[in-house]
Amino acid sequence: MLETQRSDEILAEQAKSSVEAEGELLARYLPLIRYYAGRFSGCCDAEDLVQEGLIALLYAIPQFEPSQRFAAFAQVCIANRMRSFVRRESKAAEPTEDLVQKLEADGTLVETETPESIFLEKENYTHCRMQVMAKLSDREWEILQCILDGASYEEAAGRLGTTRKSVDNAMQRIRRKMRAVRSSENSG
Repeated sequence: MLETQRSDEILAEQAKSSVEAEGELLARYLPLIRYYAGRFSGCCDAEDLVQEGLIALLYAIPQFEPSQRFAAFAQVCIANRMRSFVRRESKAAEPTEDLVQKLEADGTLVETETPESIFLEKENYTHCRMQVMAKLSDREWEILQCILDGASYEEAAGRLGTTRKSVDNAMQRIRRKMRAVRSSENSG
């Protein structure tokens, strides 16, 4: 039976406890994440920026309040995360305009998807997530959880009794592992 498309706000609430809803939300916002990554790609590696955008979106889901508009909230989280990443990489980033409104006006954010493409995207996300989780060490997983909970590198280091540099190194390894999984998915 064909399910009617859920609003982003409803999907965000469901994604707090459902990997399937989380995957659907990530699939919906991947074009926005890629757009931002393209905007900042002159400053940093685009794949790193996509990973940062996905992390931002994963962080946004549990923080989302139903009284807000999810698209605006997600846009702010994604843009801020990428700007922070660019600053951490000691490169200058230029602020961007309200991309969600621009993409909605252009019709870029709303894709014409088939039920099959949505299903495949969810399956791909779940498979990719499981592969990444399997590759992370216990320490990398702890660090990633802290970052997804909204901690800065300094706060994560304090919580875990390590240095900021160790957290930064772990996040670089995590991004490499995520890229490796994405590369193997794209080549396979």
